Formats: sequence, structure tokens, C-alpha cells
Amino acid sequence: MTSPRTTIQRARAKANDRIVSAPRRAAPRLPSKTTGYAVIWLSLGAFVFLALNAAVSPKVARPIVTEGNEAVTIERSRDQHFYVEGAINGHPVTFLVDTGASLVSVSNELALKVGLAPGAPAIFGTAGGPTAGRIVPEASVRVGGIRVDGIRVAVGTGEQALLGQNFLNKVELTQGSDRMVLRARPAL
Repeated sequence: MTSPRTTIQRARAKANDRIVSAPRRAAPRLPSKTTGYAVIWLSLGAFVFLALNAAVSPKVARPIVTEGNEAVTIERSRDQHFYVEGAINGHPVTFLVDTGASLVSVSNELALKVGLAPGAPAIFGTAGGPTAGRIVPEASVRVGGIRVDGIRVAVGTGEQALLGQNFLNKVELTQGSDRMVLRARPAL
């Protein structure tokens, strides 16, 4: 005869054999302190980058036209250059006023956009060395109320459109510490 204790132990063993335990799920983990600090520093870095980028990006001046369309005032940008909205053949262009550039200059992409003629091949002496491009002989350039026709435009010299001496020589230019004034020259 078997003892009651042995019978109970056998019954429990059989029951244990039938029970299939469910797989354990790991408890959800909260982000570690290191992850939290990393998120804070990355957010702070992104904010500082965006703030500095906004502070140093060029400020393009809308020409302030005075004296019956004969004078244009251009404010100095944060990067210490003078940028001004203008047009080539009636198409809007943002110019960097470059007193060291001989010609009004634009990129190939901008020349296509504003519909400049193909022009003649030329080699330009730029700050980065000799650059192949082309010269378009007849264009109309306007800044504010000042328009000069028959301007030669250099194409393919760089990404930034330059307002060069062939336009600036046709106007009176006065430069102060924080502004530049262009005035139409009186007709002779």
C-alpha cells in the first residue's frame, strides 16, 4: 500500500508535467540617464546651430528707392557684404555687390533661368583661378529704379550672381560703414 504522502507527490508531479509555462516578457525599460542626457545635448546643439545659422546668413536688402527712382540704398548684411535684389532682362536676381568684379556675373543655371543668349566662350580670372565660361553681350540689368541696358554678362563664374563694375561704373556709388547708395548718373 502506498502512503497518502507518496500519492499526493505523484499527483503533483503529473500536474507539473502538464503545465506549460508561458514565456516571460521583459518589463518595459525606461530610457537610461545617458540616453536622456544625449537627447538634451543633441536638442541643444540643434537649437544653437539653427540660431547661429540664422544670425550669419546673408541679409538680402530690398532696394530702398528714393529721390524719384534715382537712388538705391543697400544695407550691409551680417556677413559684411552688400546683397541687393535686382533683375536681368526682367527676371529677379539676388546680387552680391562686388566692386572687384569686372562684369556682372551669373551661374550657368541662372543664365538658363533668365533666358540669356548662349554668348561667346571666355576664360575668366577669378579668386579661385582661371575659369571657363562665356560672355553674353547684350543684357538689361536693373537694381531698384536704376536700369542699364547693353551690359555684358559673364556666365559660369560661380554660384552667386555678382553686380560688377560694368554696372557700377554707370552709377554713382557712395559707401558708408553700414550702407551703400547707388545713384543714377544724370543723362548728358
